[in-house]
Amino acid sequence: MNIKIDCPVCGYKEIEGKTCPNCDTDLTLIRSLQELPPIETTISQRKLSTWTLVLALLILIIGIGLGALSSFFLIKNQYSDNVFTNNSAVVINQESVADNKNININLYTVKRGDNLGIIAEKVCGKASAWRLIAEANPRLENRRNYFIQVGEKLKIPNCQEKIQ
Repeated sequence: MNIKIDCPVCGYKEIEGKTCPNCDTDLTLIRSLQELPPIETTISQRKLSTWTLVLALLILIIGIGLGALSSFFLIKNQYSDNVFTNNSAVVINQESVADNKNININLYTVKRGDNLGIIAEKVCGKASAWRLIAEANPRLENRRNYFIQVGEKLKIPNCQEKIQ
């Protein structure tokens, strides 16, 4: 079976050999591709059974569900990872905290993007004083990473005199 091909470079017609007699272009690859046997069926011609389509749809639904569920948990916990966790030590005089029950306490309403470190920086002047704020709000201790929510009211002690 000898197929005649045209040269893609110079356009010479009906070449039977492996090189073009006009421009010496190597036609080996083109000839080998044209001599391949024809494909009997293509993927689009195959018939898919009903159970295959149902299985594919089920896998798609499970994938979308898992994606949505993981997105929900990522969005829900995005602020808990941003809580300031500086390892710098805050020295607190425990005796003055225990003896002085009449600490001057103000309320602070949490705004979007706030965490305890940012609030301590605004109010106390040092972000490392966030532990004083956490101590003044014992309900935060049971929360993971002292997670705070927008709109929540926090007690802010007079921390400027306690930080060193």
